[in-house]
This record gives sequence, C-alpha cells and structure tokens, in this order.
Amino acid sequence: MVMKRNVKLLGTMAMLSMALASCTTDELKEVYQGEKISFTTRMTRAVGTTTENLQEFKVYAEADTYDGFFIDGEIAKRDKDGMFYTDASHIWPTNASHIQFWAYAPTDLGDKTTVTINFEGQKFENFVPDSDITKQKDLVVAYNDVQKTNAGGKAVVLNFHHALSQIEITAHCPNSSSKRVFIKGAWIVNVSGKGDLSRNPERTNDLDWTPATPQNSFYGANWGLSADDYLRAKESTESVDANKLLTGALKNRNLMLVPQNVEAYEFAKKEGEEDKSGGYILLLCRVEAWHPGVTHEGGTQDPLVKEDPEKKQHIHQLFPITETYKPEAYGYTCVPVAFSWEAGRKYVYNLEFCGHNSGAGVYPPTKLPDGLPTGDNIIKDIPKEKHPGDPVLDEPIHFSVVVDGWDDATVDDPSVQ
Repeated sequence: MVMKRNVKLLGTMAMLSMALASCTTDELKEVYQGEKISFTTRMTRAVGTTTENLQEFKVYAEADTYDGFFIDGEIAKRDKDGMFYTDASHIWPTNASHIQFWAYAPTDLGDKTTVTINFEGQKFENFVPDSDITKQKDLVVAYNDVQKTNAGGKAVVLNFHHALSQIEITAHCPNSSSKRVFIKGAWIVNVSGKGDLSRNPERTNDLDWTPATPQNSFYGANWGLSADDYLRAKESTESVDANKLLTGALKNRNLMLVPQNVEAYEFAKKEGEEDKSGGYILLLCRVEAWHPGVTHEGGTQDPLVKEDPEKKQHIHQLFPITETYKPEAYGYTCVPVAFSWEAGRKYVYNLEFCGHNSGAGVYPPTKLPDGLPTGDNIIKDIPKEKHPGDPVLDEPIHFSVVVDGWDDATVDDPSVQ
C-alpha cells in the first residue's frame, strides 16, 4: 500500500489505549489517565466489522499547535480486555485546544490502494475489493475533531462508518413440490471493480465514492463463485442465500463491493441492434420437474425424461437442454438488474425460481466473463429457436430487493417488480 504523508513525525514514548463500547449502547467508557489520550469506538451493527470483532486499526492525529501529525498511522491492537494499544503513547500537546483524529480498518489495504490522510480529510485512491470474495473485508473509516475542554478524562470517541456496500443473493423455489432448482454458481457481473473514496471532515458523515469506469464497458468486473457440489434451492418459500449455499468458506459473510450505480443490461430488441451494456446476476443452474408415476398416461418417449420405477416417479430435465437426460448438466442463465448501492447499506437480491409468475431467468449474453467454470457438463449452447435475452422457461426470474441498513433498519424497495 502506498502512503502519502504531509506530516512531521514526532518521537514520543507514551501509551495509547482504546476501549471498545458495546454496539448496543451509546454510553462512553471513561478512562482516567491524566492527560494521556485514550479512545473508545462506536459502530452500527453489521455483518462485517463490529465493535466485537474489530482487532486493529490505523490512527492519525493532528493538533492545532503542531506542524503535521503527532500520531502518524500507528496501528492500535486490541488486547484480551478489549483495550487497544500502540507501541507508543501520546500526551495531549501543550496549548493545543483541539485535535483532529482519523482512523481506518483493515490496516492492510493491499499495494494497489493509495491512502492520503491530511488536514483536508481522508482519501483512498484505487481501492480494489479482494478478487477472492472469501477474503473480502469491510472497510470502515472514522473521524473526530475533539475540543480539549470537552475531553477531560473521557475517552475520545471514534465513530466508524462502513464505507462499502454489502451484497447478498438469495434464491428460493416456492413450487418445490414439482420443481427442483440446483444452483452451482452465482456472480454479480458488469460492475466497477475499484473506486476512489474521499471524506471531507466538514461533512463527517459523507463518504464520496467515484467508481472507476471499466475499460470495456460491456465486460466490467464480476464477483462470485461456484460450488464444488450440486446444491438444491431450499424446498420452501423461505429464501436461501445462494452465496452461503455455494461455499462454507464465506462463513456467513457477503460480498463487500464499491458503492456505485449501474444500469441493467439491456438486450437488443431487433436483429442487427447491439446490446446495451449493464449489470446482471449470472447463475449456473439446473431445473427439473418431478412428477408422480413412472410415465405420463398416453405419453411418448421423451429423451429428456428419466424414469424412476423404485420411487414411482419420473423427472423432466427442463434446463439446460441436451439431446438426452443428463443429470450432471448445468447451464448459464441470468437476471438483468440495475444496481444502485450506497455506502454502509446492505442489499439483498431475492430470486424466485419457478413460481406463479416466474421461471428460471433468461439466456445470458453470448460473451460471458472470463474465468467461469467450463467442461462437458456445462452447456453454453442456446437452442436454435432461442436468443440471448429470451426466457429459459416460460417466464424470467421474478426478483425483489431488500435494502437493509447496517443499523438493522430494513426497507422494501417497491420500485423493483
């Protein structure tokens, strides 16, 4: 990570301590240590960084009587009692009426991100979420301007704000008595893979993101993963988190991506026209219909039907289309989605397969992102009578969006049908 500094480093040999406040209370924990500077932190509840799992962060401090920072990017680490310490401590500067404090976590943002902390605010340039989504971390930032007359023996409060957007994908099949949906992969496609974050101390709650424009607007970044095993959507109306289903490595975490606005992918309406670039959710899945009885009465032999005399049922392979019933076959389907993400908000995309008015998505663009699973069992061919953008079954996937604030405030978005 590249660090720009506009500072003067001062050598001090005192102790800096930090106490964590409970995330369910706004009470401050007072730490009486004379004029030594100590801190407490606040953070909204979140699936990500919380006051319980925050282990370390970088701290900067500038006093009005100093030319530069007297706390210059030192790492504060948590001890067994929930206190945070750096290798050095710092006394409130003589004659300083107020101090500005900056902090952020995680402390290691990689070698691509340039962090600039100065008197004008915080900047994180070229921030890139980890391409391995199982390693993505929640970026939190804090700022406070503290008057010495208000500090006394109290701990300085650092209010951390979540800077990224949290994304969750869920899928369910309400018609599970006759339909089976197996999901083997899920990806968010054509979104910006990096961005610049700036924060003005005069607007302490504003987190201004400038997402980078993909070099090829049709094939921006994609985030997701595929499963090692075939996993079936839960047989109830309760949503099933596709990401959590696909791997245990996520450990109940979700995607952490750069806040941005992306229009939905728009397929050409007429032959000869070009598609309009945009975002979509890509799924690697298989859809089957299960019916009682070995065969339909009066039915004809269907190469895509498997008979199961032992269980007295038969299974139709609805997707993907192959010459014969192929139980290991999977195909790509997609859902065009307009993404509008804000910092510190969680977005849950609920996908409904094979419901009353929903099918299994539409055939995706011909050009798919690089790095997707391939093999003889993954069918990319589109039937001759179908085109990209046509429904895989009778109807596309119905979906809704829930916007969940990390303060546990949940709001349904009525604009998405």
